[in-house]
Amino acid sequence: MADKKQARLTQEVQPENRFVQFYRETMAELRKVVWPTRDEAVRLTIVVIIVVVAMSIFLGAIDLILSQVLRFILVR
Repeated sequence: MADKKQARLTQEVQPENRFVQFYRETMAELRKVVWPTRDEAVRLTIVVIIVVVAMSIFLGAIDLILSQVLRFILVR
């Protein structure tokens, strides 16, 4: 029995069966995924939005400061 299974695993997959095999393996992996609850998803989405806004403000401020410094150096 183990020899048959080993032979089947080492056998080359036919090109037309690759898609079917890929689909089956993908579905098997998706069944293993632990999906977040709705509350976790909402909470994490809010965290991501807050971090994006904070980083945007920070990078905008750095850009403004550096552009003013560069303008001061070049105009002088």
